[in-house]
Amino acid sequence: MDDVDWVVLSHPGSIIWPVAVSVGVEKNLNIDVIFDAAARGYRTGATIANFFGKGHRAKWHATSTSGAFAATTTAAVALGLTPEQHINALHICAANIGGSPQAGFERRGAPQTNRAAAISLGIASAHGALLGAPNIEDIWDGPRGLIEMFFVEAEDSQLLNGVESAKLRLIDTNGFTHSAVAAAEKIVKQNVGSIDSIAVVLPASVQAVLDGSRGGPWWNPAHAVAALFESEDPTNLASAKKYLDKTSLEYEDIPIGAGRVRVTTENGIYEEFVDLAPEELTWRDKKWNSAKITDSAEAYKRCSSFPLTALR
Repeated sequence: MDDVDWVVLSHPGSIIWPVAVSVGVEKNLNIDVIFDAAARGYRTGATIANFFGKGHRAKWHATSTSGAFAATTTAAVALGLTPEQHINALHICAANIGGSPQAGFERRGAPQTNRAAAISLGIASAHGALLGAPNIEDIWDGPRGLIEMFFVEAEDSQLLNGVESAKLRLIDTNGFTHSAVAAAEKIVKQNVGSIDSIAVVLPASVQAVLDGSRGGPWWNPAHAVAALFESEDPTNLASAKKYLDKTSLEYEDIPIGAGRVRVTTENGIYEEFVDLAPEELTWRDKKWNSAKITDSAEAYKRCSSFPLTALR
């Protein structure tokens, strides 16, 4: 389940759904219970990530830290823990969170093990609380509390829904590049003629991660946009041979998640800007059509977007 929460900059589904589904299968839960557990996990994860703040994200892998709490809540609800046991489970989790942000910066796939650790911690914390395992009472304050140890800003304690702000990533490139792909698709639809050059403009804040120097095509925005112009299909970004040499990367002071594409052709210059990639239902429809999915039962089996759709 590949999604991104642009409000708190995390990927909650990659942690929540493995927990919800695995516990659901183990306990033979009905689908409503699984969805309820996942929805509560999204709420916990988004609320914690928001409470931890930007200072925390600069030092820690927020998907792992907030995700561990999300996994704990998901498991706690699925296992039927009492409110007191649920709180104890979160305290057990809090004493063991972690995740180096270097995993993402190196672009070698290491975040998957960060997430796996968060998944395991969440399930273990819920089971521990169910069995009455001891836990730390004061998890926040003092020199050994989370606020100081994990650079927690603790400025905003509002409860976030988490589901409404999670957007599915249904095209084969990193989430930061989706808006650029959406902008490129707008230009493709204009039948601009022979292309001389393509400039992909992304936020300056992501330049260190998205400079195309490592991580393969997934982490190379130039590849994604060049592939879109080649296939003219945002769900097919496999080959970029035709336009990759004509595609360059630029960085500007634009909001994170936004993207601009500027194309120079024989007929002039065409430019499109997208603040955030389209609502996931737009991409879902494209993916369904490409996969020849025509009914809801088949979609339930095959389309990765069904969990969030069900939660809404």
